[in-house]
Amino acid sequence: MARSDLVKALLRNHQRGDDAGFQRAAKELIDDERRKRHDLVAEQLEAILEEPGRTRRPLQVSSLRPLPKTRDDLPLISLEESRLSFQDLVLAESVVEVFDSLVDEFRQRSALRAHGVSPRSSLLLVGPPGCGKSASAEAVAGQLGLPIAKVQLATVVSSYLGETARNLEQIFSFLDVGSWVLVFDEFDMLGRERSDRADHGELRRVVAAMLQVVDDHRGDSLFVATSNHPALLDTAVWRRFDEIIEIEAPDHSARYEILELKLRSVRHDFDICDAATKMGDFSAAEVEAVALDAIRLMVRQLDKCVNSEHIAYAISRGEARRQIIQRSLA
Repeated sequence: MARSDLVKALLRNHQRGDDAGFQRAAKELIDDERRKRHDLVAEQLEAILEEPGRTRRPLQVSSLRPLPKTRDDLPLISLEESRLSFQDLVLAESVVEVFDSLVDEFRQRSALRAHGVSPRSSLLLVGPPGCGKSASAEAVAGQLGLPIAKVQLATVVSSYLGETARNLEQIFSFLDVGSWVLVFDEFDMLGRERSDRADHGELRRVVAAMLQVVDDHRGDSLFVATSNHPALLDTAVWRRFDEIIEIEAPDHSARYEILELKLRSVRHDFDICDAATKMGDFSAAEVEAVALDAIRLMVRQLDKCVNSEHIAYAISRGEARRQIIQRSLA
């Protein structure tokens, strides 16, 4: 994109309040400066972009309705702004196509309803840990410019009889007014199969309540649930979602793309293909951690670019973390 077009995009997105679009244009401008070897200017622009005022922050909710709370006055959800878009993630093309269609349907929901068709409003994301499910949910919110309402699982689940079901009803009642992207991570903790032998009756009541609130949801909001263990979900829960997407662990090509994406703000001089191979079955989150560790080491050593020694160290740290986790879970 020409520099004049980048400046126009910056101003246009700022005027529209499109924060995700503003971020994309700003990062393209920084990358353009680096390509021209204007490293000092690029670093100054990047520092401005990363100032505390530019990080994702909780929404100012003073003008909104009170957040739903437990009987002990603990919040059931937290409100945030998304800084992500699909351009910030490495996803399979087929997955991006489904996300794009959901975003388009939401934007054209009035036209769809005029034809007697409702837009898809509930989405289940399944896949192994660290593959990008939560980030994808945030990217949907970023694309739509909607606030995120994150379910606080620790406060939703209650030891009081019937209280968990009541908490779920409160959350969805809040969701039915206004437009939000409700993100429910670790959904399998509540939507477990009701034939679970460890259940003493409360689980069946919770799942029944969950099915009911999802069925009754009629607002202009999206409900996005994520699960690392979809096999644990009750069979009836699956049918309540308008769309189900599997986000798989990254293959070699995806690991390569993630490294390129996360290192785009710095110069690098190493074989990315070889690094992607050495990371074997690393998750997307683990690949990102490797890239960030390499950048940190470059900065600490006052180097000008990420080199093979930096990336080798970062991969070794990633392997060490994986081994610690595996030993702890064994």
